[in-house]
Amino acid sequence: MRTTQFPFASPAYRAAWQLREQVLRRPLGLSLANEDLSAESAHLHFGLFAPDGDLLACLIATPLAAGTFRLRQMAVHPQHQRQGLGRQLIQDVEPALAALGCTKLVLHARLTAVGFYSKLGYEVTGPQFTEVGLPHLKMEKSL
Repeated sequence: MRTTQFPFASPAYRAAWQLREQVLRRPLGLSLANEDLSAESAHLHFGLFAPDGDLLACLIATPLAAGTFRLRQMAVHPQHQRQGLGRQLIQDVEPALAALGCTKLVLHARLTAVGFYSKLGYEVTGPQFTEVGLPHLKMEKSL
């Protein structure tokens, strides 16, 4: 398996859009089709691909202030969850972002994912809040 950065509006981006829709939005009765995603053209898109080219997991890194990126929209294909692919994707993306000058990562973790991110060194940095109808916590990690 390999982690690759891919451009906005590419075939890989469309596959990631479909995976995000399936894993993150449809279960909540939401759709990315109802959102303006044009700002994603300025974000970094990463995917973990199987040897046959199938997308197994994806995430977006959004540049914030100098040296800071926000990780968002992480999704792992349902048939491949709980196999360490999310961990592998994060561990591959962190050094790629560090090479671009990133020194701090932030994210909004669903409560169900806080343990996952904690094991990867992310720490809770704020109170619970609601996003897309679900409870979240802000988490950060210094690189």
